[in-house]
Amino acid sequence: MMTKLRESTGIIMWIVILAFIGLIVVEWGADYSGTSGKGTDAVGVINGQAVSLSYFRDALRNAARQRSREDKGAQSDEGALVREVWGAIVNNTIVRQELVRLEIEISDAELVHYTQTQPPPAVQTMEAFQTEGEFDLALYQAFLNDQSTYSQKENKNFVLQLENLLQNQLVTHRLQKMLMETVRVTPPEVLQYYRDKTQKVTVDYVFVPGTSVAAEEVEITEAEREAHYDETSHQYHHADQVRLIYAIFPRQASADDSAAVAAEAQRLLEDIAAGADFAELAEAMSEDEVSAANGGDLGAFGRGAMVKPFEEAAYALEVGEVSDPVQTRHGWHLIKLEERLEDDDQLRARHILLKIRPSQDTEDALFERAEAFRSLAKERGFQAAADAEQIQARDGGYYERASPVRGLGQGTSWVVNLLFDSEPGLVSPVGSVQSAYFVAHLQDRRLEGEAPLEEVRQRVDLSLKNRKRAELAGRQLEDIRDKVLRGGAFGDVAGEAGLEVLTAGPFARADFVADIGRSNAFVGVALGLESGQLSDVVAGARGAYLLKLVEKNDFDQEDFQTSKPALERELLAQRQREALQTWLTQVYETAHIEDHRHLNYRF
Repeated sequence: MMTKLRESTGIIMWIVILAFIGLIVVEWGADYSGTSGKGTDAVGVINGQAVSLSYFRDALRNAARQRSREDKGAQSDEGALVREVWGAIVNNTIVRQELVRLEIEISDAELVHYTQTQPPPAVQTMEAFQTEGEFDLALYQAFLNDQSTYSQKENKNFVLQLENLLQNQLVTHRLQKMLMETVRVTPPEVLQYYRDKTQKVTVDYVFVPGTSVAAEEVEITEAEREAHYDETSHQYHHADQVRLIYAIFPRQASADDSAAVAAEAQRLLEDIAAGADFAELAEAMSEDEVSAANGGDLGAFGRGAMVKPFEEAAYALEVGEVSDPVQTRHGWHLIKLEERLEDDDQLRARHILLKIRPSQDTEDALFERAEAFRSLAKERGFQAAADAEQIQARDGGYYERASPVRGLGQGTSWVVNLLFDSEPGLVSPVGSVQSAYFVAHLQDRRLEGEAPLEEVRQRVDLSLKNRKRAELAGRQLEDIRDKVLRGGAFGDVAGEAGLEVLTAGPFARADFVADIGRSNAFVGVALGLESGQLSDVVAGARGAYLLKLVEKNDFDQEDFQTSKPALERELLAQRQREALQTWLTQVYETAHIEDHRHLNYRF
């Protein structure tokens, strides 16, 4: 049994990590490090509670081991794990602190009872606790009650981790129950919920896209721009931010790197000429992840399916012949023609792909160049160094803490955090992403607020122009509406204007409507129409609409009364989930979090 449990311990630990309200959780009640958080031994501080570097490393190792098991030995992306585990610790710590504040506790007796009688599904499926393929509660309880269990480290750790998991589940349930008891739904709310789900309409409509109005026909005055900015300024709200500029050093292969791969392709060609099997070499050597497993088999393809150099080389071959090395943007290829399908001018071929990557010498040279630039930037200033080295200094814009750098992608949040803890003028260490090395510079910082109009002018103008174009498009529909109200047939009048009458529905308020969307002005107007009624012109994000009600189902009092109990439960569950999410959001937004990950990790 001990061997089986040892094999399962990692699984249980990961279940513990994932147990708390859908978030990654590390050991319940662990001593993170104290409350000071000063110095370099803390990876962060959450509402005054420090997370020690050693604790974070242990959590990271646990996550990496489990990820390796899941990915069958593949190396984990450390940056991604740093982000995931930190996020889990933050959320878990905040929630645990709230549980203490709310005095939500689980007694030892309760924990023992649940551990003995209600093991989680993952434990029930363990072979060690099964008899003839079924979970055996007596066998499980015998293990827990056997004193020798606790003299063996692996078994003792297993029980501790199991208790961790169950304690998390129990306090989560108690918290949810406490929050949910505050949620109520009223009879009018249940009635509206029923209407939103069941009251359906079908409408005919005509649509004039805003793009039918040329952008140059729309003029924006400064007063209109300022008014629209004031109206929508909440869209440009930001937290504290830093502004950075950066220089990149692309990780590109050199001519020597390409020549080395070409030479390797030539050696493989010589092996094939000496009798080596092409398919076996492809399976062993090709870097085309899709075809390598099939001996490099590409199946049948015609002209235009492959990049030009590959196609030209393949079509020039005789059946059974192998090409010389062919270079494309993907790397160097050896191509073997297996079959020529004359009827439709297609080929069936295999290939071996050797990708061209920077060699270690090239990587070292690029890194040294980036380091030299960093030294020069610290000495002369970032822009002066960029000018001297003829390197473009790219304005990265503003970033909130823990954000990745646009244009560089994931694995760059550490440099943003570093700049948050620095003064303007700082030059970062050399960083790396898959495509390049980079060096960043702190240009400026600003406090929480709204981005100024000057910064978001283009976004404001685009939003305002789209609105005005939709309104102008709607003028054509006003003419149609007037003619229909004077007795014209909807379809005839629209046709005379060169517009097609379309039909949408039947749909309810909660439904997604094809080509229209969900819960927008179109849907709201449609549901408010009565039989045969023509709507006012509706301006939407894409253009303008004119609607006419075709059909609207009647309210079914009998069905409502029959469905009411189930609807009430459904709506209550929905509101309870919303209450829990609102609570989580509030405690997170009011938390004071210091993030020092950048001192030890790149993420």
